[in-house]
Amino acid sequence: MTDQQRRFVEEYLVDCNATLAAGRAGYSARSARQAGARLRALPHVRRALEAAMAARSDRLGVSQDRVVLELARLAFADMRDFASWGDGCVRLRPSEELTEDQAACVSEIVETPGKGVRVKLFGKQPALAALARHLGLREGGGKGAGRGDAGPDAASGEGARPLTVVTWVPFPDAPPPEEPEDGPGE
Repeated sequence: MTDQQRRFVEEYLVDCNATLAAGRAGYSARSARQAGARLRALPHVRRALEAAMAARSDRLGVSQDRVVLELARLAFADMRDFASWGDGCVRLRPSEELTEDQAACVSEIVETPGKGVRVKLFGKQPALAALARHLGLREGGGKGAGRGDAGPDAASGEGARPLTVVTWVPFPDAPPPEEPEDGPGE
């Protein structure tokens, strides 16, 4: 393997994007896309990529099962686990009552004085789509054909925006009492 091919393997691990990795490894911007595809197709480079990714997975303790479990957490999150509502009132569940699975679904909590609390969960749709790809499911719910690209770029959910699941706004303060109008002659 050449030094430039070794560099490509190292750079590919950064974002699993062959085009960007080829560019960072020194291939010209004009030919990076073709170079990345060509390099990934070379048997010795493919083996080096697989070995490097497996070593990283072992170091981090990340397995395919763990990734699928995390996607399932996000995909099957239920708003009722985080809040209850009714009679014009929304009550958030205390954080110490959330399970580990439920807490993992929370992307952001923002409290704005006078406006309330906003809780965002990670996107349910991107998680469901990535989970379906991992399990080889088609859009129609079955297995088999129509699976599409299940590579690292497709399953990352990159660019997916979190879903706002709860917005609580406190009732406005009562308006100030109206001052009596001075009538004529008073």
